Amino acid sequence: MRPIHGLSALLLALFLLGAVVKSQNGTRPVVSLTPLSSEQLAVYRAVLASWTGNEMLDVNLADRTVPLDETSPFHDEECGKGLELEPASPKLVHRIRAEDLSQLGSARIRLVETERGHKEVRENDPENTMRKGGSVDDAVKNGFAHGLFTLSEIRFDKMHKHAVVSYGFVCGGLCGNGATVILVKGKDGWTLTKDRCSQWISREAPSDLAPLQPITKQLVAGS
Repeated sequence: MRPIHGLSALLLALFLLGAVVKSQNGTRPVVSLTPLSSEQLAVYRAVLASWTGNEMLDVNLADRTVPLDETSPFHDEECGKGLELEPASPKLVHRIRAEDLSQLGSARIRLVETERGHKEVRENDPENTMRKGGSVDDAVKNGFAHGLFTLSEIRFDKMHKHAVVSYGFVCGGLCGNGATVILVKGKDGWTLTKDRCSQWISREAPSDLAPLQPITKQLVAGS
């Protein structure tokens, strides 16, 4: 699940490959006044660590989560089948605060106000950069540097031994990836299982860059 395996190769792969996702319009979610718990932050820490792997990456992290169902329109209803999941709160999201960053495991996380992050992605879209004469490689690297990483809300099972969560990284209309994953809690903390409820590589995002909902050409189902 490492995002970079040879930086240029992966960035170009993200630029060229795609998945079909339909953007969904819904009512604006309610932001909870309750801070994220240490348990929720531990789950997010595991997701971020798995995504970055051993690479020393600067991550632009959206300061607001999104509802789980909205992060992955191909979210499999069978995801977590066999787990007794807690009831969902589909329109409730949380703020990620500056004081939470120390629990997310990386000093290289930049917390970005969500709407500002979307604007930054649009302004640095590789396609726009290339139209101005930039090379593909430089354009995609610049888009990646200004990409926005977004986390969904978490659904725990009733024993809080498993968690379902989505993540997504968008770096332009032709650049991004994400997945819905299941984590398990062990003696050393939370780790990702090999289960993937959905996985996408973006090729064409909607004009408003709605979080984790790229409109794309082909579905890439992950497992």
